[in-house]
Amino acid sequence: MASGARQRALAAEIRDARKKSGWEAQAVAQRLGWSKATMSRVESGARAITEADLAAILAIIGVTGTERDRLLGMAHDLHQPGWWETTSSGLSSQLTAVLGFERDARRITELNITVVPGLLQTAAYTRALMLGGGVSEADAETRVAVRLGRQDVITRRRVPAELVALIDEVVLLRPVGPHDVMAEQLRHLVEMASLPNVTIQVLPLGVHPGIDGTFVFYEYAKAPSIVHVEHHRSSAFLDEPEDVSAYRTLRDTVLTCALDVDESVEVLSSYERKWDEERS
Repeated sequence: MASGARQRALAAEIRDARKKSGWEAQAVAQRLGWSKATMSRVESGARAITEADLAAILAIIGVTGTERDRLLGMAHDLHQPGWWETTSSGLSSQLTAVLGFERDARRITELNITVVPGLLQTAAYTRALMLGGGVSEADAETRVAVRLGRQDVITRRRVPAELVALIDEVVLLRPVGPHDVMAEQLRHLVEMASLPNVTIQVLPLGVHPGIDGTFVFYEYAKAPSIVHVEHHRSSAFLDEPEDVSAYRTLRDTVLTCALDVDESVEVLSSYERKWDEERS
């Protein structure tokens, strides 16, 4: 049985490659002798694709060389057990997968113990984060644009995703960029917390069950949940039932340790004032 995470990740890659090539989905379907609905199901991850069918699609849209080999390798790995993993050499495929998982999610829960969750970052905060991490200015601007574009999933008018952000208090203490950048970021968190589909809860300083690391829990209306765990040089998309169940339990446990919404907004506001005062 194909891994749901890998199947949807590959589907996002196929859709992205087709769009970049300039081909319309219906035109590719006609060349394959498929209906438009079949092509749509392949590109949404609702229908598994064989290596032979993928090779045919890639030939039609003109994908060759190492990119062809990479995508065929993903198709080959669909039925392998365990998690779907990317390394530093596959960051583009990781991002494509994340974009697809975010776009289709009904509910996203992120626990972050290091930085403000990406879906809630301001442009200045993201830029300072990238530059501080050694990313070149040109690449940093590209990443800022991508990150801001991703935030559409929680601000779009048509069925925005529900976001639950669990933020360790140490994140609010860590200076990312000048003090005015931090003050602006904290103001933005307070503003975002007022949206009906956004819940922000702060985990007070100290030890809690989620202290071991950041993770994102994606839930869907008609598909199994997926967990994304990211490290320095690799990331993993977990969709095995026992893994997802363990993270669901962890999420629920961490939620009981967090301040409630009103208390969290008070803490965010107090840190906003702190950073605002320190910049003057």
